[in-house]
Amino acid sequence: MNKHTLSKNSSKDRRVKIGTKEEFVSEMKRLAKIDKKYLNYSHIRKIKRNDLLVDAIKHFGGWREAVKSAGFKPIQKTWNKNQVIEELRTISLELNHTPKRDELRYLKRSDLERAADRHFGSWNKALIASNLEPNKKTDWTKEKAILKLRQFANKIGHSPSMRELQENNKHDLLSMGLKFFKKYNYFLKAANLGIVLDMNKWSKYKIIKELQEIQLQLGRTPRRNELAAMKRYDLINAAETYFPSWSDALIAAGLVPNPDILDNNKTWKKWENLIFEYLTIRGVVYDKKKYIKKIGYPDVYIPSERKIIEIKLNCSDNSVKKDIQKYLPYCKRLEIWYLYGKPFGILSNKV
Repeated sequence: MNKHTLSKNSSKDRRVKIGTKEEFVSEMKRLAKIDKKYLNYSHIRKIKRNDLLVDAIKHFGGWREAVKSAGFKPIQKTWNKNQVIEELRTISLELNHTPKRDELRYLKRSDLERAADRHFGSWNKALIASNLEPNKKTDWTKEKAILKLRQFANKIGHSPSMRELQENNKHDLLSMGLKFFKKYNYFLKAANLGIVLDMNKWSKYKIIKELQEIQLQLGRTPRRNELAAMKRYDLINAAETYFPSWSDALIAAGLVPNPDILDNNKTWKKWENLIFEYLTIRGVVYDKKKYIKKIGYPDVYIPSERKIIEIKLNCSDNSVKKDIQKYLPYCKRLEIWYLYGKPFGILSNKV
């Protein structure tokens, strides 16, 4: 029996441009006829068919649902000890550090997590068998979390909101506070700090009335930074909780948002969407505004390269410095894509 070898230009390697769900289903059926292993997520990842992975997420929300929609049953990988060890080492090289259990969940690798537990008895035992450093237990306590929260509140001069903790790279503090106290307001109470936003106190009607009263006091539409200067963080947080944005809260109150803010929002949104579209067309597998421990919510994170892309309308020395301090310790490369501002040249081989 002659074994037929397909060339690089053969039908199985031909990449069809996919624009609709129907085209994706057609491509999956074509590949499945060649070999059923194309239904396996790990195989698609191994042969770098990132275009298929992106389209699966785009059209169906994930690989398993995409395969089901094409009329097939997703192929489950059967793990043995050596495969678990090999995969853990591969992921460790990709991340440039020993993977944590929650990182695997973030990478949607619960299959590997379960296999590690099943074959080795625990996550750390699987890491040790792979010659990797076991994950260290956290040294956080309730008392330490309360102390850190009080120190940060003293530094900024008021009870911090969850957003302020995130914006100041206090992700560990926020995570531990929620872990120990379940709700953020309980965390603030434990630290004897004022509640930033009492949901029982605020209603949409009250937010609208307060915004209208401040407008009458100022004689014009209030800006967000003006309310911050007035220490009206409760109103700011309430408005941004009940409404999609600060401008939407103003519109609901019958006020006219400042034109420059509205124009900037529209332009920035177009610029942001253009970049997302560009990355998708290029077949880049990326996460969009997804929470990453210690990093926060970068605009774009590319796990395979450990690269962060920050999308900005305007750029300045100060904003670049802040991004470098915030992101660079946790990624291999930081890129800042901006429309306006002076060129910075090459800041370093990492930025």
